[in-house]
Amino acid sequence: MSERTKLLKKAVLTGVGASTNIERVKSALNEALEDLVKVGHELMDDLEVKGKDKTESIEKSLKTFTDEVNKRKGTLEVQITASIKKAIKEFGLMTREDLDELNERLEHLEETLCDGNEGGEGTGTAPSRKARRRNK
Repeated sequence: MSERTKLLKKAVLTGVGASTNIERVKSALNEALEDLVKVGHELMDDLEVKGKDKTESIEKSLKTFTDEVNKRKGTLEVQITASIKKAIKEFGLMTREDLDELNERLEHLEETLCDGNEGGEGTGTAPSRKARRRNK
């Protein structure tokens, strides 16, 4: 074989080898990219499931928290009301119930006392406190 033939043969074999290697590299890169895409999809699916789990967990925690707040709110309202009533009694103040009871007693006394004992006005009875309040 001549020197030219040897060089030509080497060039052809190198080209064939190189093109084969390029095809192999391209094929390997394509497979690697496909594998990366597949892994990416699996990761996204896992994250989606974990996200749903975390969302459900957070919603459950918020519901539990809301229930606990409502329960404690009711307890606090009862405690505050009891404390206020206790303070009112300690200071000797009247409650709305005490005032209503006193007004009823006064109206009853007025009705009892004004059964015709006041004859100066011509009607025989004086207007009750409730009636006087309505007229004002």
